[in-house]
Amino acid sequence: MLFSEVIGQENIKTQLLKAVQQNRIAHAQLFSGKQGVGKLPLALAYAQYLCCENRTDIDSCGTCPSCRKMAKLAHPDLHFVFPIVKVDKKTICDHFVSDFREAILENPYLSVTDWLNRIADEKQGMIYTEESHEIIRKLNFKTYEAPYKVMIIWMPEKMHNTCANKLLKILEEPSHDTVIIMVSDNPDMLLTTIRSRVQNINIPPIESIAITQSLKTDFSISDAEATHIAHLSLGSYSAAKGLIVQSEKDQWNLTQFIQLMRFAWQANYEALRTLTETIEKKGRESTKSFLTYTQYMIRENFIFNLQIPELNYMTEEEQDFSKKFSSFINERNVEKITEELQKAEQEIEQNVNRKVVLFDMALKFTTLLKK
Repeated sequence: MLFSEVIGQENIKTQLLKAVQQNRIAHAQLFSGKQGVGKLPLALAYAQYLCCENRTDIDSCGTCPSCRKMAKLAHPDLHFVFPIVKVDKKTICDHFVSDFREAILENPYLSVTDWLNRIADEKQGMIYTEESHEIIRKLNFKTYEAPYKVMIIWMPEKMHNTCANKLLKILEEPSHDTVIIMVSDNPDMLLTTIRSRVQNINIPPIESIAITQSLKTDFSISDAEATHIAHLSLGSYSAAKGLIVQSEKDQWNLTQFIQLMRFAWQANYEALRTLTETIEKKGRESTKSFLTYTQYMIRENFIFNLQIPELNYMTEEEQDFSKKFSSFINERNVEKITEELQKAEQEIEQNVNRKVVLFDMALKFTTLLKK
């Protein structure tokens, strides 16, 4: 991938280019930031630049044999580690690497949820203990063609602790021709001993104007629509795409949210029971998505009361409902409602019965909304 193909992030690109040009290449780096800001595309572009045979001051050449292989993610000196789901006792990434390459080539801004759903619906992924042996084995190889062998560890926070601990020595003392790039949505979930051994590069949200331009190019939408979606995306290109390609899902979440709040206010227990059963039947990931969306709407309705439009990120339809509903979300209940939503999401992540979790949460809302 070329740096020119990465959306926005001009300051980070300059920082990475200068590091290579000035031979200040940290051999263990952590690209951290929220989902969708371009961490993996930057890592891919950086890896290609490191291995390019004819670098320029601003990018890889894109035409040398190394760049052509990197463009297909098939360079022999480029290795990937990523979360997988145990299938037929397969617990190492090499069993899934062809699918992973295909997924990234289709969408470099891929989320971990999209990736895991691609290989095993409704299952949680992990980088298993066995992968540590593969990592050490590959990093002990000599380089085949390039001046560096590059290993990209995508979502290292998904590593089993045993696997993570086995990597500490190689992170601290990698060979001179090795570059390890960790790409993390949640760096705080990494072992402290790992974070202390890597150079952290924080990837900020993408500039709104860059997202706007990319949306217009990729989806052929109007300037006004692209600008509005870029504003709502909070600097995440995957979120921006989601607002377009998952509008039906968003509409479903809004409908369930409105019903949940209305039935809770009315203390209509039977309707709440039916509604929570409808939500949980969609599956664990959809239920978690609904709870995340509900947290967003609670936050937006609380802010809506401040009457500062630039602080709100709701669509017109969401705002139509919130004009009346927002008065019920205030400083007396917003924190507790949010805590209940976060608790429900955490319990569902831990495989607690979804129906029980959702109904218990809904019952608490019948009291909280009237504070």
